[in-house]
Amino acid sequence: MKYKNYLIPEILCVVCLIGFIVWICILSSGGTQKSVDEVTVPVVAVMMQNQMTKKTNADAIKAFDFDVSKIEGLAYYSNDSVMDVSEMLIVKLNDADDASEFKTAIQNRVTDLENTYKNYAPDQYALLQDCIIKTSGNTVFYCTAQNADELYDAYKKAL
Repeated sequence: MKYKNYLIPEILCVVCLIGFIVWICILSSGGTQKSVDEVTVPVVAVMMQNQMTKKTNADAIKAFDFDVSKIEGLAYYSNDSVMDVSEMLIVKLNDADDASEFKTAIQNRVTDLENTYKNYAPDQYALLQDCIIKTSGNTVFYCTAQNADELYDAYKKAL
């Protein structure tokens, strides 16, 4: 008889716990429903004057060797000078499961650039070592710049 009195509260506690876990998973999944342009505009507003210029999608695909079929949208900015490694990339993917693949492609580019600049441009090499590569659900953010932290903060707020 004693155990029957506790059965309903125990079931309610388990149901509440499962509901809480599902709610946390939904909140932490990240990503965005916004378009890449909606996310990029506030980030570009934080860029320093003449820091980077907008490049084409083809430039980004060539630089990072991405699979175009997995991309919903992207924004790529880089400096026009070959002696400046400043660049920023925001990619929105069709499927969040592809984020690690894109993060690896970005890391490969950073490694290649580090090997190029390591011996003759230590300031640019240092920027590459401090680059930001973050994934959030279906979006990937990459930035190598003097103010990369400010650009990343603007990106997070824009999501």
